Amino acid sequence: MEARILTDEQEIIEAKKLTYEVLVKEQKWEIKPDNPSGLHIKDLPQGKVLWDDYDAVATRLGVFEENTLVGCLRICKRLNGKFELEHYNSLLDFIQKDELAVEITRLAVGKKYRFSIVILLLFRLTYESLLEKGGYAWGTGFWPTPGKLYVNKFGFTRHEIPFRYYFDDPKEVYLYYINGYDRPYISKMISEFNILLARKEKILEGRS
Repeated sequence: MEARILTDEQEIIEAKKLTYEVLVKEQKWEIKPDNPSGLHIKDLPQGKVLWDDYDAVATRLGVFEENTLVGCLRICKRLNGKFELEHYNSLLDFIQKDELAVEITRLAVGKKYRFSIVILLLFRLTYESLLEKGGYAWGTGFWPTPGKLYVNKFGFTRHEIPFRYYFDDPKEVYLYYINGYDRPYISKMISEFNILLARKEKILEGRS
């Protein structure tokens, strides 16, 4: 498998398509018509895709098995001075003041690849970008799944106050963040990813 930044338009559409398949069809995201993200479903010749205003400032990462996209996430800067989350909830002050901060959103992994190395490859590539650029990286998620994975394996810190994107959301989410200015820590996490990936590859070799 290979992880890389997506630059080809067709690959980006495939990422939006996978995001729709996982988040909307499988996880049953409810998309409110007046949502402040501009989130909506588009019908393209390639199929249905999930689209929103923040696509304009997003860098998408993808993992491929041969030529098939099997996992993706996006890293977003501010749009018109705000991160997407700030349309729904307040952001921690030190992140809000950080000019290099980025928001990690729209993580989607194909069903048959959930227990593979896909998510490790995506986050290793994310951390390699942090190591180069610095800044806080953060995102939101449920607890304990996937929150414990983010904290225990990926080195994120969980902000202890949960929130809901809408008042009628059935589940609360938490904010998770990592300090990209702490380059020794980011380097350590990348090394740990490499160890985990090497172990998994060895296991797979033993099965073949």
